[in-house]
Amino acid sequence: MLGVFFASVALLLAGIGLYGVMNYSVLQRRREIGIRVAVGARGGAIVRLVTRSVIAMVAAGLVAGVGLGLVSARYMESLFFQVKASDASTLAIPFAVILAVAAVATVPAILRALRIDLVEILRTE
Repeated sequence: MLGVFFASVALLLAGIGLYGVMNYSVLQRRREIGIRVAVGARGGAIVRLVTRSVIAMVAAGLVAGVGLGLVSARYMESLFFQVKASDASTLAIPFAVILAVAAVATVPAILRALRIDLVEILRTE
């Protein structure tokens, strides 16, 4: 029960951190996004632009995490009773949960990118 509590707190902190990084990234790229929209980019192109960086960050973290988890599998199996560290469900459930948290944390950044005021962005130059 204590492990589940700490895992959920860690997941919440990771989601908040990803949300902050994505918001900062959109704020830094406001001018670029505004120019793309002014030139004629549609909403789908803006969404792909924002989510591409999220997918890259999450994929790199998941690959590193799964790799390190498989490397330390023998040690982890000695800590748990009748649980294999390399079991597919043991790896798939956290993988899916982290992807879901990343998707939820990305939504506000996507909405912010889609609501950029072109006049304000272009007027600052």
